[in-house]
Amino acid sequence: MTFLQTKTSKTFAHILPFLQSRAWLPPALLLLALASVFIFGGDRGHFYRESHHDALSARSLSIADNLSIKHNLLLFPAQTIGADGEPAYELYNRVPIGGYALIKLAILPFGDSLSAKIYAARMLMLLFFAAAAALAYLSLRRITSNPWIALTAALLAFSSAYCLYYGDLISGEAMIDLFALLLVFHGMVIFEQEGRFRQLLAKTCIALLLGWHAYALLLPFVIFGLERELFKALDSSSPNPIRVLGSLMRSRYTALGAAGLLFGISVMTFNLTNEYFALNRETPLTELSLTQGITNRAPADAYTAEEIDGYMSWPAFMERQLHHIGAMAWPYLFSPTFVERSTEAPPRFFVLLGIAALGASLIGLLFVRQHKILLASLTLSGLFWILPTRQSAALPEYSFEAIFYIGVALTLFPLVLLGIRRLSSDRIVVALSVVALLAFVASGLRMAQLINDTQTYVSHKETIADFESIRDMASEGKVIWADTLPAHTASPAVYYLSGRIVTSDGITRFAHSPDFIVTSEYLSEVTSLTPRNRMIFLYRWNDFQRYIDGIIEQAGAAIIRSDGFNVYLNDKTLMYVKDDCRISDTVPPFFLAPYPVDKNDLPAEARQHGFENHDFGFQENSVWQSGGRCIARVRLPDYDIARIHTGQYTQRSDGSFEHPWEGEFHLTDTQASPSETLMTDARLRQVEEFIAQANEPLISSDFDVYLNDKTLIYLKDDCRISDTAAPFFLAPYPADESDLPAESRQYGFENHDFDFQENGIRQSDNRCIAIAQLPDYDIARIYTGQYIQRSDGSFENLWEGEFRLTTEVGR
Repeated sequence: MTFLQTKTSKTFAHILPFLQSRAWLPPALLLLALASVFIFGGDRGHFYRESHHDALSARSLSIADNLSIKHNLLLFPAQTIGADGEPAYELYNRVPIGGYALIKLAILPFGDSLSAKIYAARMLMLLFFAAAAALAYLSLRRITSNPWIALTAALLAFSSAYCLYYGDLISGEAMIDLFALLLVFHGMVIFEQEGRFRQLLAKTCIALLLGWHAYALLLPFVIFGLERELFKALDSSSPNPIRVLGSLMRSRYTALGAAGLLFGISVMTFNLTNEYFALNRETPLTELSLTQGITNRAPADAYTAEEIDGYMSWPAFMERQLHHIGAMAWPYLFSPTFVERSTEAPPRFFVLLGIAALGASLIGLLFVRQHKILLASLTLSGLFWILPTRQSAALPEYSFEAIFYIGVALTLFPLVLLGIRRLSSDRIVVALSVVALLAFVASGLRMAQLINDTQTYVSHKETIADFESIRDMASEGKVIWADTLPAHTASPAVYYLSGRIVTSDGITRFAHSPDFIVTSEYLSEVTSLTPRNRMIFLYRWNDFQRYIDGIIEQAGAAIIRSDGFNVYLNDKTLMYVKDDCRISDTVPPFFLAPYPVDKNDLPAEARQHGFENHDFGFQENSVWQSGGRCIARVRLPDYDIARIHTGQYTQRSDGSFEHPWEGEFHLTDTQASPSETLMTDARLRQVEEFIAQANEPLISSDFDVYLNDKTLIYLKDDCRISDTAAPFFLAPYPADESDLPAESRQYGFENHDFDFQENGIRQSDNRCIAIAQLPDYDIARIYTGQYIQRSDGSFENLWEGEFRLTTEVGR
């Protein structure tokens, strides 16, 4: 043993007994660790962090800000004025008001200070994060009778990426609901150990005032408890069915289930009654938001059949849940990257980890003598929540709901630590507590760095000044529509102007048009009501609509007509217009590929493709009009453009793409193409003459492939733009492998993959032709086709073909 090892061993030999002998140390270390969360998350110097779950936070702030007796205690993020002059709400009344009432109390003292309200609400969420971790520690300390095991398990469970990332998500259904879940669990632990049933009932009612996730723990606890009671009754010397049934009816588990159910019904009845009377008792009960939320969590027409069969299919759904379980059982410090944006670490790792964590937790329960019902209920609570709420395939679950799989981690870590303690000593457990403390703090610091590195901060003073001037101009009762705002202002606008702003679905649901529009674009042709603003501007709605109609009229005929959107071009602005527009028409993202006349105008990384990607979502660029008409505006790049390829797309479950509609428009007479160096007019005539004289193609598939000397010709009639989206692979195998570059000889072929945009041209009769030049050496065989890359990183060939040019192959 070296001197350093001896010194370290002696140091720990003194430190570990000291730590172990101080009973106050575990809770003190827990508080110290939780204090770091407020330090890392307490960045008050900045107003808003772009894309850091800002949309959900702003929506929740709007709900909390609107919560008042004036509005009958309704939960709604926005309202407008209907055609009859009555208020119409975008309701979110399907959850208890408790969580949002607490957010309301937190932001109430700060008046109109938007930044202070956001900061106060975020600190409240972190407070519930800390309180949930403290409850987990207190519960596990009772179960394990070891404060160090409880400390280690709680810190490891709360150091997952999901907990840390969503720790300051402003919502009544994230950290507040997690706190409620663990509050009920703490009540169950005390009930099992001390028989204190009333405190369990009280904690259950408090939890159900905050959110519905408590039911995910109550349901298995009641079922397992009644099962135990049933086996006890059946084990008696002479079990009588009537007595068995009577004992079950008198059971405290039955009373707990009945009390929880009745209290939840009372909360729902309160919400339902408020909503019914707020809507003037004219809306049928089946159409109220609470009823709709129970039967179906989203509009059925918002998702395509492919999305339902793919993303929401049971295999994909369960794989996603296992992914979440695995990530929740893995401290973020040891993750290569954030699991929700994983590029370095494939999700498959977390899926396998989820299977191992869930399986180990359930198997470990077989060796537990006490508290088996408690730990089994906690382990399965996540699945008891997510499986019933997948009642229809109309809505994918929110990613923050992964935090409710924390029960697996809170069961797995204590079982592992108890096993380690039995095999070694208490000192090892104390040492692991120190490691867990460091891992928790380091994970929080790493998450803070990730957020700071990837988010854009917005100027505090400029944003506040702009919002205040807009608020002063738009007096109460006036309705505002937010148009084409950048991400860092759109969500705060929804919150700050809450009660006076129309959402994208509201404009089609209600007949009344807005009074104003707020946009980040300064329009010299329209009189701005906020001329001193620097970031966002306010205009009268009617003036703005006349401006939009004038642009469309000035553009003349649509450059692309489709069964989706018609596309107009006005100078450097594209206008996407659809009449009789439904919400589902705007769900698929739009793709936009402008091809420049000169490829040197493109960024270096885009020159190999010949175009620049300007894809967008409808909400980012939308201008809704009353009467079911919707419009999106997009600004084109400043360089000269040869042609435009645009449309909408959806992704199938296998990773391939489908286009509901697409179109292409040439802005130059020469129809300039990125492949013009290959496909000159003279060369194209030669290719067409060869095809006309050729016999059968060497490969007949999606594309017919011809060989003309050292040129491969790919031909497809009745060709859609989507047929040319996938890249082509081309692998020529030489007759003599020594002709290959040194780095290719191990494969036996040379890679000549290409994109259609580089080597192809679309003719006016929907005919697609591409050419590829082969190497000069003698070729034995050629293997070619098109391929796509699936979401899991694997590749699939859409079509493929092979033909030989000699009787023997060099390898």
